[in-house]
Amino acid sequence: MTFYSADYLAKHSSINDTIGISLMVIAFILMAVGAVAFMRNRMQTRYRELSIIALLFFLFLAGARYTDYEQAKSLDNQRTQMSSFGKQFAKAQGISTKQLFFNTKTVSDGMLVKIAKKYYRLTMSTDQQSYNLTRVYLVNSEVKVIK
Repeated sequence: MTFYSADYLAKHSSINDTIGISLMVIAFILMAVGAVAFMRNRMQTRYRELSIIALLFFLFLAGARYTDYEQAKSLDNQRTQMSSFGKQFAKAQGISTKQLFFNTKTVSDGMLVKIAKKYYRLTMSTDQQSYNLTRVYLVNSEVKVIK
């Protein structure tokens, strides 16, 4: 079972966004180079075909990135909510965020919380304005902590 520190959840960033944007920039550059080469050598159609292929690749990546963007936006909102929840939870419990670990990256009902060496199940109300902590004991004692 993996637990994430409150500090990790606050600083976590996704590398997938960087890779996707980099591929789009490369496709756009290829498209621009193909267009310039085609304008210089109008008789050779290979540059035109190269720019059309790059344009189609760019449009495909842009469509895929838009879909990913919508999902990433929702996930980012949930992670931001988890970060602020972790800080408020630590303050309410009177502990440092360095002693606090969650088994999920988003706020959810039934998530496990590790405070120092004890484990708790956090039950959220339906409006997510209150929670209940219940002490639990792990069957599998292999715990991976990511700080």
